[in-house]
Amino acid sequence: MKDLGVVDVILNTNVLRGDDVGITLLQSHYVEKVTSRFGYSDCKPSPPLYDPSVLI
Repeated sequence: MKDLGVVDVILNTNVLRGDDVGITLLQSHYVEKVTSRFGYSDCKPSPPLYDPSVLI
């Protein structure tokens, strides 16, 4: 076993280290990779399916 240094990406998840926040895990790298693989990288997001102003 050897030390490979500070982790950057693990299991398709980006690892960001902050000074005061700690560790943040981001999967945007993986999402971009999958959408470009299947040809959806230029698609626009859809609006949410609910209206947050409506109270139940």
